[in-house]
Amino acid sequence: MNDIRYLTDHYDAKIAQINEFEAPLNFVFITDQHNRLNYGSMLRKDPPDRPYELAADHIRSIQYILDRCPGISYVISGGDIGNDYDKKREGILLAAGEVMDALYALSVPVHCCVGNHDDAVAIAELFGRNSRETAILPDEMHALCMRNNPTQENYYYLDLPDGGFRFVFLNTSDVPYFIDKTGRYYYNGPCEISLKQAVWFEKEALATGRRIIVFSHMPLNNEGVFGTDGEPPYMKDYAETLNAARVYAACKNHPRVCAMIHGHVHYDNLIYRDHMVIITTLCSFTQAFAPSSPKREFGKLSETAFDVFSIRDNVMRITRFGAGQDRAATLIK
Repeated sequence: MNDIRYLTDHYDAKIAQINEFEAPLNFVFITDQHNRLNYGSMLRKDPPDRPYELAADHIRSIQYILDRCPGISYVISGGDIGNDYDKKREGILLAAGEVMDALYALSVPVHCCVGNHDDAVAIAELFGRNSRETAILPDEMHALCMRNNPTQENYYYLDLPDGGFRFVFLNTSDVPYFIDKTGRYYYNGPCEISLKQAVWFEKEALATGRRIIVFSHMPLNNEGVFGTDGEPPYMKDYAETLNAARVYAACKNHPRVCAMIHGHVHYDNLIYRDHMVIITTLCSFTQAFAPSSPKREFGKLSETAFDVFSIRDNVMRITRFGAGQDRAATLIK
């Protein structure tokens, strides 16, 4: 087990900032760990040219924050937890399992969204492998990531005890798993909200007088979101999510949906649209996605990036641990 003081030695000022705000609702959002992906890259170099991070170290550092911020009630993972580039199913399960074991070892409940890399189908197909040999199917995903999900689906909602908010956790990789004539899983892009989930969202998840925050790995509307809108052609398959427009329209037309929080794009966006604030965050994986991304460095604070969201009245403060900057938003509804 690694010594994580290279991270936690920098946390105290941010912790004091959170406590001084005295928000009644606080939660951690961490996303896109891509655990062991850098490890695989390192092994291809002889000799290895740099160290690598393990997502479990970043997650273990969250406990340092929880121990000093009693107001934090939840940790939410935005998806893409492991290394689906691994050629072997055992390696894929190991990488994902390390993340979930670390998350479930934390002292507050953990809630998860499924990411487009989590089922290990798309990358297998991209590299010409048989996706049946690596695929993590929905029931396996449920066992892996949904410990605090009260339903049998890989999407659900949570009504917070104070009565003020409902959190909705969508699955934007809710795809059908059909075997095609080649013996592989039929692949038509990894991003979909099933019709069943869309109807559930409209009829059940939105049926509340509480304020609603929607979490999903993929953004539901790509307009103006750097990392989706205007992507190069080879990434376009990852930019469009089937039935997302329908779900977004339902949010737009509901008076109590105030925020959407996403991973996937590995970039910090904060956009106001249709009475909602739409937020994406940096990946906790050590990667600078774009030239304007903050520098990331192994073995230093910038190795990771995750946030504590603190909500008091209509103010949402987003406190960044690791690379990047603090942000703030106003909840319009």
